[in-house]
Amino acid sequence: MKRLLFLLTILSMSFAFIACDDDDDNNNNPVNEICDNQVDDDGDGLVDCLDVDDCATHASCQAQVEDCTDGVDNDGDELIDCADDDCANTVACPMLKHITVIGTSDLHSHLMGVGSAYDYSPLTTGDDDTKSGLARIASVINNIRSAKDASGIPHITVDSGDFLMGDMVDFLSGTQPPVMHFFKLMGYDSVTLGNHDFDWTPGGTAFIINAAVTNPTIQFDIPLLSANIVTDATSTADDGIEALIAGNIIRKYVIKEIDDDFSVGIYGVMGIEADTNVPQAAPVTWWHEHSPNQDDWDTTQYQALINEIEDAGANMIINAGHAGSNSDTLGEDRDIAGAVDGIDVIMSGHRHQLIDTPDGSARFGETVIIATGRYGENVSQLDLTFNLTEDKLQTGHVATIHKIDDTVAGDPVMAAIMDGYITAIDEEVLLPNFGMTYSATPIAHTTFDVKTSEDIFYAPSGTTIGPYDIESPAGMLIADAQRATMNGIIQMAGSQAATVLAINPDYDFTPVSYVFIETGAVRDPIMAGNTGLVTTADAFRMFPLGIGPDMLPGYPMLTFYLTPKEIGIILNMNTETFSGNVPFEYYMVPSGLRYIYNEDAGQFNKVRAVVSCPLDNIFTTIDCLVPTTAGGTGTILDLSDETTLIRVSVDYYVALLLPQARNAIGENLTIDPKDKNGNIIIMSDPIAVAGLRFDASPWNPNLNEDDPPVRVFPELKAWISVIQFIVNLPDAYPAGVGYSDAELIPDNIPSIPRRIYDAGSAPAGEEGNWNLGVFRNMEETPFCSSQFNPAYGCGDGVALCAEACDSNDFRGQVCVGGGTLVCSADCSTIDTSGCCVDNDNDTYGVNCDAGPDSDDNDNTVH
Repeated sequence: MKRLLFLLTILSMSFAFIACDDDDDNNNNPVNEICDNQVDDDGDGLVDCLDVDDCATHASCQAQVEDCTDGVDNDGDELIDCADDDCANTVACPMLKHITVIGTSDLHSHLMGVGSAYDYSPLTTGDDDTKSGLARIASVINNIRSAKDASGIPHITVDSGDFLMGDMVDFLSGTQPPVMHFFKLMGYDSVTLGNHDFDWTPGGTAFIINAAVTNPTIQFDIPLLSANIVTDATSTADDGIEALIAGNIIRKYVIKEIDDDFSVGIYGVMGIEADTNVPQAAPVTWWHEHSPNQDDWDTTQYQALINEIEDAGANMIINAGHAGSNSDTLGEDRDIAGAVDGIDVIMSGHRHQLIDTPDGSARFGETVIIATGRYGENVSQLDLTFNLTEDKLQTGHVATIHKIDDTVAGDPVMAAIMDGYITAIDEEVLLPNFGMTYSATPIAHTTFDVKTSEDIFYAPSGTTIGPYDIESPAGMLIADAQRATMNGIIQMAGSQAATVLAINPDYDFTPVSYVFIETGAVRDPIMAGNTGLVTTADAFRMFPLGIGPDMLPGYPMLTFYLTPKEIGIILNMNTETFSGNVPFEYYMVPSGLRYIYNEDAGQFNKVRAVVSCPLDNIFTTIDCLVPTTAGGTGTILDLSDETTLIRVSVDYYVALLLPQARNAIGENLTIDPKDKNGNIIIMSDPIAVAGLRFDASPWNPNLNEDDPPVRVFPELKAWISVIQFIVNLPDAYPAGVGYSDAELIPDNIPSIPRRIYDAGSAPAGEEGNWNLGVFRNMEETPFCSSQFNPAYGCGDGVALCAEACDSNDFRGQVCVGGGTLVCSADCSTIDTSGCCVDNDNDTYGVNCDAGPDSDDNDNTVH
């Protein structure tokens, strides 16, 4: 018991000691919890930092934040840096999304490729030189998608516009648009409307889209994009487009949800130049806030569009636009990338070019631009990483341009579907109406490639090009075809004039002297390929665009009258394309005339002489340029003549462009089409323009079934004139330099003459004179070195040494006395010193003393 009492006493003393310690601040017994000793010092059952009341502000109890860049587990959760959720979505550990964008553009209905239609074989490789073809494109896209699916990387596929207009399959677009079927089968995410998708007018575009939507086989439901389209509420001509917008079939943009965190917005705009290239889209227009090459733009509306897409949930924004980038990266797309914030990617369409960089892409600021070229010859691919944390693309994108050629084995399912469309064209259009086929039966033969300007201008980097390259062989052949076909019809009409006048008392029997075609409307070359066989498809693709007032495919030919002065204006505009003052697409390739120009003269004043070729010279050959005194057949136009009327022809598209061209070039360069009586035609009046159409069969009443019947005007389509010309070419030519052996042998198939349309046929050492015989224009220095006639613009002081003075001297004058013109001291080179003297002391040259010269009895100052 004593021991127990002793223990109790000791214990009570201990409690008393502790109590006294807590109450006494002067001894070392703590009142509060010590926050870093892992002991419950105050006995409240909470140790160190768990005792919030006592330790909340203690330094050792402050939250430890993970430093996401130091390789240390700062917060003690055994997770370091970006492996720690605390670091997610920070600058050091951003949220990244990988995505692949696949692009096509400017397919222009090239189902069966580019090149010889007779050779095209998409299911086999290594046996032809053709490019493109939807079966091959399908194969490449499928391969890209399969590779990305295997890697778990999402992908988007877009088209940047101009999917229509370029092949005969467009004839099927009113019921079963083949390219829109391709888009549907391939599961595109969006398709942008380009300018040529409106070639058939707004009503035609709406008709085609509705056909694709309602066709039970196609069931088209892919978003069609046109973010800056503007319709006219006061007009009924675009009601079909307005209905498609109201039905959300045509829309400004589409949001593609990739996952819960990441969405991509895709929009498409029509560019300024593209807009100006489609006058037949009226009353539909597209808004623009800027002009190329301006430094200070108001992009409020454009920026508002991008902001709207962001507000709709888009993280990354793609412009699948139809504005354009040139090979040197200059163009509207680059301008927009620098002026508008928030555009991450531009899949560039319209310009038909690839960007000339090692990978085919370029980055400007935060925007990556890639172009795809033309006609499905390429498929573009961008492998991108988007930084959700910083809301921008990571640097280091990977761009790939996939060449679509004979190394690609096409998709057999797609090939079979496309073959079905070709069968439909043959059975529904070509055989019953023309007795021809798309590609099974050739209509002509060629031993060379009939190239377009695009084939030359868009050649690989480093290729030398010059002014002649603008005037392409394809363009010259088409212009000659139109002139020859129209004059053939006029001649036939003259042989049955009574019948023609009974149908149309005002029929104009005046021949067409000149034809002008716009270079930009010349589309595909004719390629010789493996066999040289030319098909209906090949010929059509050269000039396939548009529609006429009759709403049938193809631009019709129109005729009207111009004065020699106005013709000079057209040709002076041509010369400005050589220096880049006017885009080369606007060069007007002539048939029926040739002209000489001085490249150093002032703007719109370079043409020195224009020579008119006779009507029977259907190839516009060199013969019309040779001086008349030496047997030439041409006549020289007086370019100051403002009264003489000359009948000329253009196609419907050029006629539609004339009003805006008039506004652009100013009153001093006015071109006013006139009727045969000299009355000016109002080219902004659609009825007046329709009245200029050329009658393809003026002897045919062509009455419809109305009561009473009304004549249906048979338009001469530009493409029909080309085919008509080609099928009526000779099958053999007389022996002569420049023709190939195959062109000399009769074989019952027309031949396109190499001597006329291929400068490459020139014999060695004769390139200059040969080009003079091929091209419709020539600069005066090389021309005058061989022609010397001042009527062609050749000046004094340029002559060949020891020229016979009793024929034409270098100024076109005839010397008296049969002397020999002496030029330069050693008589070995062309004299450029400015003064030459013959043995009668007649002086010629710009540096000779002015004054009457009586030696040759003509009292002329030389």
